[in-house]
Amino acid sequence: MTVSVCPRVQPGLSVTLLITDSVLSGLQRMAKRSRKETARMEWLFSLTRMLMMAMVTSWFMSATADSLEARECSECHSNATCLEDGVVTTCSCLEGFTGNGLQCTDLDECATPGGHNCSANSSCVNTLGSYTCVCLDGFQLTPGLGCTDVDECKDPGLHQCHALATCVNLEGNYSCACSAGYLGDGHHCECTTESCGPELTCVNQGGAFECVDPCQTYSTLDQFWRSSEYGTGYSCDSNLNGWFRFVGHGGVRLAETCVPTLRCNTAAPMWLNGTHPSSDEGIVSRTACAHWSGNCCLWDAPVQVKACTGGYYVYHLSPAPECHLAYCTDPTSVEGTCEECGIDEDCKSDNGRWHCQCKQDNITDVTQLERRLQCGVTEIKVSLSKCQLRSLGFQKVFMYLRDSQCSGFNERGIQDWVSIVTPTREGPCGTVMTRNETHATYSNTLYLSDEIIIRDVNIKINFACSYPLDMKVSLQTSLQPVVSSLNISVGGTGMFTVRMALFQNPAYTQPFQGSSVTLSTDSFLYVGTILDGGDLSRFALVMTNCYATPSSNATDPIKYFMIQDRCPHTRDSTIQVVENGLSPQARFSVQMFRFAGNHDLVYLHCEVYLCDTLSEKCTPTCSGTRVRSGGSIDQSRVLNLGPITRQSVQAAVSGAASYNLGLLKVWLPLLLSATLSLMVQ
Repeated sequence: MTVSVCPRVQPGLSVTLLITDSVLSGLQRMAKRSRKETARMEWLFSLTRMLMMAMVTSWFMSATADSLEARECSECHSNATCLEDGVVTTCSCLEGFTGNGLQCTDLDECATPGGHNCSANSSCVNTLGSYTCVCLDGFQLTPGLGCTDVDECKDPGLHQCHALATCVNLEGNYSCACSAGYLGDGHHCECTTESCGPELTCVNQGGAFECVDPCQTYSTLDQFWRSSEYGTGYSCDSNLNGWFRFVGHGGVRLAETCVPTLRCNTAAPMWLNGTHPSSDEGIVSRTACAHWSGNCCLWDAPVQVKACTGGYYVYHLSPAPECHLAYCTDPTSVEGTCEECGIDEDCKSDNGRWHCQCKQDNITDVTQLERRLQCGVTEIKVSLSKCQLRSLGFQKVFMYLRDSQCSGFNERGIQDWVSIVTPTREGPCGTVMTRNETHATYSNTLYLSDEIIIRDVNIKINFACSYPLDMKVSLQTSLQPVVSSLNISVGGTGMFTVRMALFQNPAYTQPFQGSSVTLSTDSFLYVGTILDGGDLSRFALVMTNCYATPSSNATDPIKYFMIQDRCPHTRDSTIQVVENGLSPQARFSVQMFRFAGNHDLVYLHCEVYLCDTLSEKCTPTCSGTRVRSGGSIDQSRVLNLGPITRQSVQAAVSGAASYNLGLLKVWLPLLLSATLSLMVQ
């Protein structure tokens, strides 16, 4: 007989307990024995039953506790891993999840002590299976440093401080404080009467008080009856308050003298007790008086006045203290004509008419004169302040250079100048040029007088401009440079001049001078081309073909190319192209040579091209394997120089001449003696 005990452990699992017939028979025989033995056997039977039940219970608990084991991986949770070793299938929850593998739930690292490593000034945000660290407001993530403070004050887009406020950065935040003289919470600031300075005023602009120029913000009063010549009436300015400008036929400024009663269409006319300011005084305070009952200032009211650069006045008028009182204008005043006043001039009103007048200057010596020296490429200009000259007593200014034919002229811009110009060359206007190894300096003397004739010692001012030596300056400062020139016309952009010259040094600052050049074959020849005239910022000079011939004929079939199709001859290592197609100048160097055969002279020829940098690629692209096109050469764009003579040829000629001269010295007396003897016979 077999009994199966199958405790339900888990769906799909059971335990079977087998009890055999022999065990049951033994138990029955034991029951027939004596009572004592029977009691003993009952105790043993109970013990056996308890042990068997303990074994079953232990196995059951083991089977149910180890829930990581499964029969198939499909039983594992979607957020778990599965491990099969051939006997047991084990499920394990992924990192960031908790459970037995068959059931896995998200682990909240942010709520678990030590579950995250978010730094200070950041917050932990739980995500499915993980977490993320987010910097708090006012902080930003900096690699290697974590969340660091954001300086909101450095970027106007990060703070909301008012334009008239100061931003103060704080840890994770910022604060705003209105500037001195302004009121508000920092996010909104308003001016006060003390904060705007002498040129501006504090007015209500759209609900907020701001500093503005009253010359740009005013209302107009265009009433002809405000003229002090107009008769009586009942006008009263009790409602006027703000900045105003008087316009029209009645006059454009307040009267400066006491106006008779019953004028200006009112009973008691109001006039300005004081003078009008000049344009450099800013806003000034004055008093407006009202004439009545024989008292020119029976009532008064505060007034502010500003002279504007356009030749007019603006007034801050207060309400009339009584009625009937009104502000009166001067009928002789007219609209201003000071729009062209310079920065060194004030706009003045004289008998109602405006004019520009030099500001007062306290200079007492010519050495204090404001001078402006402009060292240009083609000319040098010296300018002196005309207003300062007048303050020194020069009513008329006569200015000239060493050559008196070069005289001064008036020049008006934002300031009034007396200027004089000399070309950047030695000779014209008496200009003198001196030169050292690095610079060329042009100097002259400016003479000043107040009259055409001079009795006292006239005033003179020495001036000079120094220019670093380059190709262009070197050619300008040389007496007879070996140079060739060519005019090239480019449609729509003007006429250009291209010059080619020979130089003695790699800095291209010492041009050969004279009518010829003599070099030995171990010397280097430095060739430079330069562009003048037109828009030099737009064009680059390109040497397309540079070659040598044994004759002056540029089309000579015997040619040795140093540059061909914009690129240097790669088989001649002595050829060095310094620049080509980069700027308005191009340069290269080559070691001197001679042509094979009976050729002792070398002539240089360069075909040039003006490259438009706006629409063309001007820099040549050259390589050692580049194939030369061998295209035709446009002779209309060719510059020619030469001849260049080998030094050894000159030495041979000189030696032969010396030898012949020696023979002549020996044989000439003998020939003369023989000739005389024949004549005597």
